[in-house]
Amino acid sequence: MHDIVLVLGGGGARGLAHIGALRAIQERGLRVRALAGCSMGGIVGAFVAAGFDADAIEEIARGIRYESLLAFGEMGGIVGGDGLASLLAKHLPESFADLAIPLLVTAVDVQKGKLVVLNDGALVEALRATSALPGLIAPVRYGDRILVDGGLLNNLPVDLARTLGRGTVVAVDVASPPDRQLRFDERGFWERLRDVVKPQRALTVELFMKSFDVPQAVMTQMRLALTPPDVLVRPTLDRDFGIEQFGRIDEALEAGYQVARQALAELDA
Repeated sequence: MHDIVLVLGGGGARGLAHIGALRAIQERGLRVRALAGCSMGGIVGAFVAAGFDADAIEEIARGIRYESLLAFGEMGGIVGGDGLASLLAKHLPESFADLAIPLLVTAVDVQKGKLVVLNDGALVEALRATSALPGLIAPVRYGDRILVDGGLLNNLPVDLARTLGRGTVVAVDVASPPDRQLRFDERGFWERLRDVVKPQRALTVELFMKSFDVPQAVMTQMRLALTPPDVLVRPTLDRDFGIEQFGRIDEALEAGYQVARQALAELDA
């Protein structure tokens, strides 16, 4: 059986494609010996590290009422993290030490402006931190640090995966494309308010996300140029597939599976 080190990048709902990629990995009989992830990739990675296979993760993902995870934010976030924490605690062990496979996730210390690598201690809090998109999801107090989404500095931590031991490094990148188009429609106050109240994107949030996507793409490109993976999987997700569109799970699963299947076939060659 061939050993791999699996790297799963951040991308919100686009990260559902990781489940499809995992299914392709399992079909080829590849053994994941270590994982590195960020944001949604860190969360999916934690389930893999805890022993869940693709079918089990898909079942959990399909059973979630995502609106139930929303809560009023705090510490500068629009959305809180308590709902996500409860969901993760229901399925995952308390500590990194209890995982069957080594895992690390990235976060950013907002006070020091530095990348933080989390691979021991409280698992659920670490997963909350790695997925705490700044400005939207409340940051996390982790010891004496205040942490947010690692995608600010390292959304696809291939370089860190290389420190986890020997093995073919397979990276799955699901980040939003930086050239995703925004719609600058002229709308009145009540129409804009409707966008905020209903579970749709307001233009303000769209602009914020776009300003996050562009430097993230540049940072990822630079890091991959210095430390490329052995296999890079980029699921062909629609350009407008938003990070909040968890209802598009079928599309994401199929894209992750098909592209990973093709990329892994080339691994044999």
